[in-house]
Order: sequence, then structure tokens, then C-alpha cells
Amino acid sequence: MARTTTYVQVLTEKLFYKVSNMNVEKEIQRFKMELLRKMPFYGDILMHLVFVEDKRIPTAATDGKTIWYNPNFLSGMNPGERNFVLMHEVFHVLLRHGIRNADGKRDKDIWNVACDIIINDMLIKLQGHMRMANIPFQKPSNGTFANINGDETAENLYAKIKADNANKNKYTRKLKIRVGYTGNGTYEQTMNEIDIPSDIRTFELSIDEVNINDQLLQEMIRTAAQKSRGTMGSYYIPSEIYALVETKKLDWRKLLKDFLSQEIGDDTSYTTPERKYLHMDMILPGHSLTDETVEEIWAFVDSSGSVGHDEMAQFLTQLYRIAREFKCIFNICYWDTAVTEVYKKILREDEILKCIPHHSGGTDINCVYQWIRDNKVKPDVMLILTDGYFGPLTTPTFSRQLGKKTILVLSSDIMINDDMKKIGKIAKL
Repeated sequence: MARTTTYVQVLTEKLFYKVSNMNVEKEIQRFKMELLRKMPFYGDILMHLVFVEDKRIPTAATDGKTIWYNPNFLSGMNPGERNFVLMHEVFHVLLRHGIRNADGKRDKDIWNVACDIIINDMLIKLQGHMRMANIPFQKPSNGTFANINGDETAENLYAKIKADNANKNKYTRKLKIRVGYTGNGTYEQTMNEIDIPSDIRTFELSIDEVNINDQLLQEMIRTAAQKSRGTMGSYYIPSEIYALVETKKLDWRKLLKDFLSQEIGDDTSYTTPERKYLHMDMILPGHSLTDETVEEIWAFVDSSGSVGHDEMAQFLTQLYRIAREFKCIFNICYWDTAVTEVYKKILREDEILKCIPHHSGGTDINCVYQWIRDNKVKPDVMLILTDGYFGPLTTPTFSRQLGKKTILVLSSDIMINDDMKKIGKIAKL
């Protein structure tokens, strides 16, 4: 039967929108309380965020701590659409999208669109759980949507969108977006032009300020998780967010020293026994007279823009000092979607400052293994520094044997997945 709309229904809807225009703040508070009762993890997060009315912005925006909204924009939506938009901004905060581009290396417009697509895909997954909890939640008619793989990262998607908009400049107000980025065939050739949204506010912050904000955010997420640990499995929470709940991660420096100590400890031989114990009829192993090998360390550093220069410099300097302590050969490679720069046999600490990346693009960790195979490199130990947003491990050249010699050093808190475990031991920066 066709649905008919009565005069009373039309009048009721008009009255509703008129009233909601005056009470957007009240409706936001109502949404917070519903989440606090039915999805306490999200509810606790919303209770800690600041919502500010601002008619100067067209829709809504966030800087990672505060969410600004235009009441006229939100009042023109039904409750489900309004809740969707509010959660969209909350997810920008939870996924640390502002922090992940704090150095401004990525084009902020393209980065924003990539993040929007990732978030909207997640919110569609959340939609069913919201409805089961009897919370209005509906995909709005406007917004940036595209078909993506479930393991897609904002960094990878950014590189794809940037490639399609190579001619973008500061005056460009539209972007070309594909219908899908799933790699499933010709339908992805279809593109739409969209107006550039701007709901991630960027401010000039020092590295220290960014780190402090990130620490506060992580603490907020951990606190919310602790309060609602018993209910978190009953509704959708992206795996990336779960990572911020885990606080115990190994220190890469200790892992590396333990590895090198073990290697040196194994470098003994009964062919050169300790003579001072012979008179006691004891034969203990001594160090080999030939000194057969010198350990060679390879550092593969993600230069896509996800790891800051200060973090890179600190990591490489500390790694160099450990290499010198254990008398190892030290090499540096930078990579994004390919290994782009290679610096071999770093002999002095000041040489590290000259070993800089000159290229940044997407992030595909498979290129590291491809390069190792193509160049017949056999590391004694290798470290891979990245923020962890590098997509699935698909290379046929990956070797589990190499994983026994690898330390994956993560510069950000991220959910540990099966691919990361295959790569090697996982540690924090």
C-alpha cells in the first residue's frame, strides 16, 4: 500500500522542526543520555567532549577536543540524521584524525574527505546496533560515501584520492571521488564531483602540545572502556579504537638489545676452548677465533607522513647507538608505497641527519619485502618503524623466517592485527 501523508502529519513535522531548532542543545543532551544508558562506552566519551554552538560554520566541525555545530543545520534534520552527524564528529576525535595529520604534510582537504569516507563506512556498520538499542540513527542524504574494504586505512585512501586529484590547488573547491575503492573491477572507474567539506579544524600546535592532546584523548578512551568493559562487545566499536585501551607494549630498545645479546651469546665454539679450565678436566666454549660475522641491522622507516620528523630522528639516533654498542653494521631505508631512499653503513651519528626521506605517498608495507627480495638483502635483524596504518599484508615474498628477525615498532596506539603478528615482534616507539 502506498504511504499517504496527511495534513496533520505535515503540520506536526513542521512544528517538530520549529521546536527542535530552538532545542538542539537539549536534543544533543538527550542523545548523550541514551548512549550512556545503552552504549556506555560512547556515552562516556560524549560526556567528556565539549559541544559548542557556532552559526559561523556551515555544518559541524572538531579540533579533536571540541565539537562545534550550526544549530540551523542540525535542526533541519530528523533525530536519526542528527545523531549520525554528531557521531561522525565524535569518530573524528576517537580515530585521532587531526593528530594523524598534525604536521600538515597531507593536503587537509583530501585528508578530510578520506577520513569522512572511512568514518561513514564505520557508522553504517554501527547503524544496526543503534536501531537495536532503539536509538534513532540514519544515514543523511548529504555526506561523503564510497565503497571501501573493511581494512582500508585513511592513509591509504588518501593516497588513492590524491592520485585522482593530482591537479588540485589551493583554489580548487571540488574533488573527484570514485564510487568505490575496493579493487573489485570497472565500476570503480565511475567518479563523482563533490564540494570540499571541512569538518576537521586544524590549528598550529607544537609537537609537545600534540602529544599532550593525544595522551589526554587516550586516557579518556581508556577510562570509558574501563567503565563499560562488560558491555563493549554488545555493540560495534572499530578495532582501531580498541588499541587505545591496551596499555602494555614492549619497548623496542629492550627487544633489540635482548636479540643482539642472544646472538652474541650464541657466537661461541668448542673449537676454541678456554685453556685456563683444562687442568680441571673442564672444557668450556670460547669465542671463535675467526669472528665469522658482524650483525647487520636494517631500519625500514615509514616516510608516508604518518611518522613525525622528531620521532624519526629520535628512533634512528637511539638505534644507531645500540648498533655501535654491539658493533653492528647500520643501514636505513625509507618507504611508503615503494622503498625510495637507501643509506648503507652509517658510520657516524651525525650522518643520520643527512639520511632524510625525499618522497611521501601512500603506505604499503609489502614494498619492504619486495625490495628485500629484489635486492637479495639478508638482514640479521630488521626494524620497521610505522604508525601501523599500512593495509593488509599481501606480498607473496613475505617470509615467516624473516619475521623471527623483525621488530615492528609502532609510533601510535593501534589495534594489533594478525598481519602485524606475522611481521615480527611488536613494540612501541
